[in-house]
Amino acid sequence: IFDINKKTATGALQIVKGVMRFVSGAAPNLNFTVKTANATLGVRGTTFDLMATSGGTEVAVREGAVQVNFPSGSKQVVTGQVFRIPKIGEAGFESSMSVKMKKSVSKMLRMLEVSPVDASKITVKKKNAKQKEDSALKQSPAENNATIGKNLHNILYMDLSYGRVIIEMMPNLAPNHIKRIKQLVREKFYDGHKFHNVISGFVAETGDPTGTGVGGSGTKLRAEKSGTRFTRGLVGMKRDRNNPDSADSQFFILLGDARHLEGKYTAWGRVIHGMLLMDRMRTGSPPMNPDYIVRMRIASDRRG
Repeated sequence: IFDINKKTATGALQIVKGVMRFVSGAAPNLNFTVKTANATLGVRGTTFDLMATSGGTEVAVREGAVQVNFPSGSKQVVTGQVFRIPKIGEAGFESSMSVKMKKSVSKMLRMLEVSPVDASKITVKKKNAKQKEDSALKQSPAENNATIGKNLHNILYMDLSYGRVIIEMMPNLAPNHIKRIKQLVREKFYDGHKFHNVISGFVAETGDPTGTGVGGSGTKLRAEKSGTRFTRGLVGMKRDRNNPDSADSQFFILLGDARHLEGKYTAWGRVIHGMLLMDRMRTGSPPMNPDYIVRMRIASDRRG
């Protein structure tokens, strides 16, 4: 259903068995899901192929990002990636589409009288996407100056649609949190996540795959409190208000001093470049058209 006044599209599509290509423009605000027997896909501004069979679900993303929720977890699948959720066994990423899906997609495109696309191009696209990402992750002189003398194993690049924010992680304050965050970053978990709560002069929150402020990765972390001062640029872990050991994947960046939070939340990093970009974020809970993380990477992983 498309609301012309609010410029939003909402709804759901259930696919029992078969193959489909989903294409959505970036203009409307999309609140739409595609459901199979063992998965639910949250979609927005994206293009992907989907196959549902008695053996499970397979999705190959061509443009954008798809949030895939399944019985044992949740994953963000981005351009060039293939993710499979079998009916029996463990869900996971694949290097390319299965033979059955390649044939099904080719047949579907022929039936639609669309110029057949060799399904193997998804792997080529993956390589092109990686080359594009490597180029995008190159540092500007100002960004390079911010990281001089820093341990690149503890530097995060958080790319927004309009620039890069650089975060220095502090493993001496929260080693277990840093270990988990690095794991999630390397799984590309944060890519595409919205800033679902932004309050001017106070805080910007992200890290929830559902974009609602109540989701996470499914792994809880015990609090690692310290005497760190909660001043502008500090990065801390979001948690349930009544449970200090309930942090998961959500985190916040302080847009101003918040000394009243000291000793109550785990601090694990500090922005060393890009706070002016953070100040540009659209505000709201959630914002009408939220800003989002394009990609998040560890600096040392992009070297050599």
